Amino acid sequence: MKMDKRMTNTYVFISYSRRDNVFIEKLTEALRTVGVRTWTDIENIAAGTNWQKGIEKGLKNASMLIYVSSKNSISSQWMDVELQEFLRSEKRVIPIVIDDEGASHLPFPLRKFQWADFRGDFSVAFKKLLEGIRFLQQSEPIERPELKSKGYVFVSYADEDSQFVEELKSFLGEHGYAYWDFRESARNYDVDYSLELESVIKDAAGTLSVISPNWKQSQISLQEFHFSKQVGTPVFLLKVGDPGPTLLLSGLTYIDFTCELDKGFTMLNKELKRKGL
Repeated sequence: MKMDKRMTNTYVFISYSRRDNVFIEKLTEALRTVGVRTWTDIENIAAGTNWQKGIEKGLKNASMLIYVSSKNSISSQWMDVELQEFLRSEKRVIPIVIDDEGASHLPFPLRKFQWADFRGDFSVAFKKLLEGIRFLQQSEPIERPELKSKGYVFVSYADEDSQFVEELKSFLGEHGYAYWDFRESARNYDVDYSLELESVIKDAAGTLSVISPNWKQSQISLQEFHFSKQVGTPVFLLKVGDPGPTLLLSGLTYIDFTCELDKGFTMLNKELKRKGL
């Protein structure tokens, strides 16, 4: 029987916190086994692209959204953005909960929907989930897509250093990273900018802080640096200009890009690998 071409393009977008990665891998593998195509950020956003734009495209073309509610999703402002965007499209959303905090903090718009409870037996909850997504199933299991990106890095910089940042983005693409740069994407004006930043920085594989005299004068860049340190996101200092004496950087090491860019990028690559990224 010839498969309907439209069916091969349908997929379910999975909205989740990166801290729930172990569960997400198990869920996506189970869905593919029964012929359901899935969309997750790591597997479907190409290296070297803007992470936020990739998310927006994935949401736009999805047939359904699975919202994974957990203790980690509670603080994810970006998951709220994904949910609100999808609800406006009037396409179907299925919430699932994976722990007690996820059940008690399910977003208000989702409380009217029947949700699948994964706090107990996985197979029982999975069977219930399938009842809501039968129309997305194909006759054959779906192969796991190749890993598109190692994750994203948050790029923190002053506007005046944007020329260097363009070269930095090219480097990231060559080495398997996507990036997050708010300056390239449409802002979500329903959510406070600082809350968006918090969620994005928490889930980033690392923060790349571009250090220069301009950085020292940028209040936002300084806040991004402080918050990254506070939540434990690895910070890599990329020196493209001398900021002058500053207590904030006292005793910290940096990667020097002031003389040779190629040498600086080689060192950055080594440091990213050393951190296990």
